[in-house]
Parts: sequence; C-alpha cells; structure tokens
Amino acid sequence: MIIYPAIILGLLLIGLFIVWRRAYLEQESGVVLASPVASHTSPAEKQQEYTKPIETKFEEAEVSITEAEEENFAKAEDLFKKKQYISAEKWYIEAVKKNPKNAKIFSRLGVIYLEQRNFADAIESLKEALRLDPDLATAYFNLSYALNLEGDKKGAIESARKALRIDADNIKYKKWFESLKNKPF
Repeated sequence: MIIYPAIILGLLLIGLFIVWRRAYLEQESGVVLASPVASHTSPAEKQQEYTKPIETKFEEAEVSITEAEEENFAKAEDLFKKKQYISAEKWYIEAVKKNPKNAKIFSRLGVIYLEQRNFADAIESLKEALRLDPDLATAYFNLSYALNLEGDKKGAIESARKALRIDADNIKYKKWFESLKNKPF
C-alpha cells in the first residue's frame, strides 16, 4: 500500500526536475523551447514555432547613465552580457525608476524583451524610448523588427524607414528595409 505514494512522489520529483531543467536551459540559451503538448496549429504554424533561436538582427544602443543609476545599471549590464535576461530586466527596471527619462535604458529593455520573444513589451519599451529620444536609430530598427514579428508589416516598414533617415549609411538597416519591402503582406 505504501508503494503507490512512493511511486507518485517519485514521478512528481522527476517532473519537477524536468520543468526546472527546461527553465534553466531557456534562461541560459535565450531560446524558448517548443512545448511538447499537442496544439491546434496548422503545419505551417508549427514550422514557425519557437524552436530555434532568433537571429540577432536587433542592435544595442550605447547607454549613458547617471551616478544614481550606476549601480543598478552595472548589475543589469553584467547580467545582460551573460544572457541572464530575466535578472537583467529587473535591474534595468530599477535603473529606470531612478531615471525614467533615459531613453537608452528603455531601448535596452526592448532588446531584452526581443530576446525573450516578448514582442508586446518590446514594442512598448521601444516606443517609450522613441518618445523620450526620437533620434535613436537603434530603437527604430528594433521596433521595426518587433513589429514585423507581431505581424504589423506596415509599422515595421515605417520604423525601418525612420531608422534609415537617422542613419542612412547603416548597411544592416538598408538590408532589413529592403527585405521588408520585398516580402508580401
């Protein structure tokens, strides 16, 4: 009779380990692993599932900071470079609380959200960065990338066009803009 609870406990521990290991791998690699649960998606949608890492097409803006946010920012940068995006996000948010008018930190948050494939928050952060600094070409470029992944092709093209207006010599921006124009809607 005691064997059944022991079996159930063993299965629960194995399941917990699998969930923990999966979360750890996603955090370390920045890749969102495909869910093993069957879904009601078409084969074309399944092909686009998040089983491979995003090609990093977005850019990181140079960030200037004040002394008040230096400690939080330094921790965030260190975690960002280690690709520990969830922890870095928390420290960037703390830095923003001390200086909510720093567009480049919002831009960096946008990059973190792109890495996490959280496109809605990426768009929101990048739009806030552009509201604070409308001449931030990297934010327009990253916004274009996020909008494209969300399915807003027109918005993506317009943002890419604005990035090119600010930095017309950037080859990466030119290639991205051309690839957006050549893709059907």
